Amino acid sequence: MEHAQSAFHPKICILSAAGGCGKTTLAVNLFRPFLENPLMLFMGPFPETMFSLRGMEAHFMRGSEVDDMVAQIVMYADRPVIADIRMNVVEAFLAGIRDFLTPKDAFFDLFVIPVTADPYSLHRGMWTADRLHEANVPWEKILFLPARVKEGAEKDALSAVRQAVRDHYAEGTGPLIPEEGFIEENPIFDDMYGAGVCLADLSEIPDAPGRWSLCNQSERAAEKRAPALVRLEGEMDYLRPRMERVFREVMTYLPESSRS
Repeated sequence: MEHAQSAFHPKICILSAAGGCGKTTLAVNLFRPFLENPLMLFMGPFPETMFSLRGMEAHFMRGSEVDDMVAQIVMYADRPVIADIRMNVVEAFLAGIRDFLTPKDAFFDLFVIPVTADPYSLHRGMWTADRLHEANVPWEKILFLPARVKEGAEKDALSAVRQAVRDHYAEGTGPLIPEEGFIEENPIFDDMYGAGVCLADLSEIPDAPGRWSLCNQSERAAEKRAPALVRLEGEMDYLRPRMERVFREVMTYLPESSRS
């Protein structure tokens, strides 16, 4: 599998005080497949089915252990880092980066806040962005990424997000919003979770085993081809290019220093 970006090591934090907006989907199916050997950092109460990722691929923090996260980022400075902050610990995490990190924005190149077009998600997303900015994270490092967008409703979703930002923030302030990028509400992702795979697995078909799995790999260990996995492989020609296009757009929002 070829990686879209392999010569740099961005540190990306995905968070929102809203649940169900696609944080983990973005972490494992947008950033993981297209970055070279990233370290995954999961903060908060995650399902035990994900703990098979322990080790060099992923590190789990039960609570808001910001000092532990910083230690991991420093230890693996030569690798990309993707941090997925669970909704339950976002507030404590934000307090931690305000009180702990010096300088406040040194450890992450970009904070990605997934938002859906519904008022609750937008309100909680803006609350998260405001708390980040209060912790001295500059607006140019905070990106709203419309997610779970129904196919055919892309323009309406982007317009709703942009209007909410215009209404909430003074001109020239507020989080960044991609020009075109969005993550659609795609039933393929539900099937992927059900089959215990992610985009990185399916990108290495047909014969090579995936580098990692979101859930257990009992079917792979038994050398049994699950019907769901076989069917999902057929969707890759459709799904993977769309995800890669959004990935490339998000990468353009990295600060110039981190892209070089």
